[in-house]
Amino acid sequence: MGRLDNKVALITGAASGLGKGIAERYSEEGAKLVLTDVNEADLAAVASGLQATARVQDVADEAAWERVMADVLEEHGRLDILVNNAGIFTSCPVDETPLEEFQRVLDVNLVGVFLGCKHGVRAMKSNPGGASGSIINLSSVVGLRGQVGGASYSASKGGVRLLTKTVAVETAGSAIRCNSIHPGVIDTPIMDPMFAAAADPDALRAGIERTLPIGYIGDPARDIGNIAVYLGADESIYVTGAEMVVDGGMTVGLP
Repeated sequence: MGRLDNKVALITGAASGLGKGIAERYSEEGAKLVLTDVNEADLAAVASGLQATARVQDVADEAAWERVMADVLEEHGRLDILVNNAGIFTSCPVDETPLEEFQRVLDVNLVGVFLGCKHGVRAMKSNPGGASGSIINLSSVVGLRGQVGGASYSASKGGVRLLTKTVAVETAGSAIRCNSIHPGVIDTPIMDPMFAAAADPDALRAGIERTLPIGYIGDPARDIGNIAVYLGADESIYVTGAEMVVDGGMTVGLP
């Protein structure tokens, strides 16, 4: 415990799923949390439980980023960690994907991360005592390979992967590091509609787990939150531009 003591961390998409799991682990490690999401009610509940500051934010809106960053610097005087987690998921064959859907996914998943990096770097460069900090971008295993129905989602997450590397190169001289996390199958609300539609949800879950070499579906706090703690903590100070694949072995091969 205490690996993030007194570090100011901003986490987007923190009302549920991966963002909530990361926030829980950051709280346990002593971070001062600012949590954002478009889901005001669920965000307020998570923030209250973690004694964190809550800010409603659409990550695709640059003015919203400017307001949030101004609030962070006014309240805390610095930004040490930015976790660009907010994202949306769709699945549709490329020849059936409406342009509006493709654009919206890119706006949230990729443009939102770009805006976070842009304003996060600016904030970190103004940190007292000189620029330093850690930016953590949530990509996906489908940002590393294609996926049926993933025209929008895979394109956005692949973009996050290479955006991360560019930011890492540009900011290395300022002691700002930027890394991406690539989750596989993680037990978050994004999976709920699939299980709800299944005739036998337990059988579906067991079938998914059989495809994972490690044998189970990942946990947001333990399996993703712990990697995010490492990337936010000083122990990862020499790590930048890295792809942290956390997928139970699914991109390695079938069990």
